[in-house]
Amino acid sequence: MARKVSRARKSRKVSLVRVKGPTNIYIDAEIADNGDLLFSGQDIGQAPREMFGDSDYEYWLRIPAANKDQVLLALIQKQYSKNTSVISEFQNYLKSRGIPCEFSSYT
Repeated sequence: MARKVSRARKSRKVSLVRVKGPTNIYIDAEIADNGDLLFSGQDIGQAPREMFGDSDYEYWLRIPAANKDQVLLALIQKQYSKNTSVISEFQNYLKSRGIPCEFSSYT
């Protein structure tokens, strides 16, 4: 019996890579039920057959929930370091994704 995936659960997973070819490559990132950040991948086809003698190769990278904030800050720093428009650009990005945020200023 197929499991129903709730809308809230579905939004906790994003597709990062979808490559079709002699080797199909699929990579996703998701927030697991326990709060961990999980990257999962699967290579199907020629490359795993040649390397492992099997038609597919699956792999995972797990970041414990307690370390997600470090990951978030590192990625923001990598993307926006030295960008003087970071606040407005990030605000626009959040809005484009439907992610609530609040902007405040003081003059």
